[in-house]
Amino acid sequence: MTMIPVNSPELPVLGPYSPATRAGGLLFVSAQTGVDPRTGTVQEGPFEIECRQAFVNLERVLRIAGSSLALVAKVTVFYTDLGQLAALNTVFTEVFPQDPPARSAAVVTLAGGRRISVDAVAALQ
Repeated sequence: MTMIPVNSPELPVLGPYSPATRAGGLLFVSAQTGVDPRTGTVQEGPFEIECRQAFVNLERVLRIAGSSLALVAKVTVFYTDLGQLAALNTVFTEVFPQDPPARSAAVVTLAGGRRISVDAVAALQ
């Protein structure tokens, strides 16, 4: 199986990794946080704002790499506060209103004060 890293000037990275990798008919998307790509910062406010931005960022990588939210098969969510599970579920339902993908979620400590990180596996179009 050939693996092809997805790189684009529209998808800056902060370390030695690719924003996504194509392998076979699948796309593996690296973790997306709630950083606004226009400002390079996380908008102040409640968890939902950062959570929504993380999923906006995920959608952006999927689109640029040749997939979409509708083709996501698996999502892994890392977040910092179990008390935010209801908010996470609300946003997840908005992002995947029908036939949601499989999901794992774990409470962790994230770098840079981030509160959420989302990665995914999706089919390619």
